[in-house]
Amino acid sequence: MAPHNPQQNGVTERKNRTIVGEAQVMLHDQVLPLHLWAEACNTTVYFHNRRPHCILGMKTLEEAFSSKRPNVGHFKFFGSSVYFHVTKDGQKKLEPTIELGILVGYTDTPHNYRVYLPTSQRIVVHRDFNFDEKKAMLVSLERELRL
Repeated sequence: MAPHNPQQNGVTERKNRTIVGEAQVMLHDQVLPLHLWAEACNTTVYFHNRRPHCILGMKTLEEAFSSKRPNVGHFKFFGSSVYFHVTKDGQKKLEPTIELGILVGYTDTPHNYRVYLPTSQRIVVHRDFNFDEKKAMLVSLERELRL
């Protein structure tokens, strides 16, 4: 068993406070329900692992671990409205063919997104979406102007 290091424990607590604080800001910025806090925390960690750090010589944690620079071209605005097509076998005759969701995260598989469906209050992982990032940016800007 490794000896207890109180200094390391302080670093861990500080990192956890940072992650939870950023997740809280993301949720409040987009006026999202607080029960999505775990998704926001996971998204924050996903971003942290792909952000350059000066301690690593401007490498990302992902790059230091895998020796490959991560692709961040799939990043979208957290809380963006997402529209996706409902398959024929998943709908009844007169039901809508498009469903609205909210982007809340990413998966390790490239270009798969975690989306919250407010109508059914569940999270789905999907690949093919149309994003409306302008709406999320406007919500964020309006909130900033009010402050």
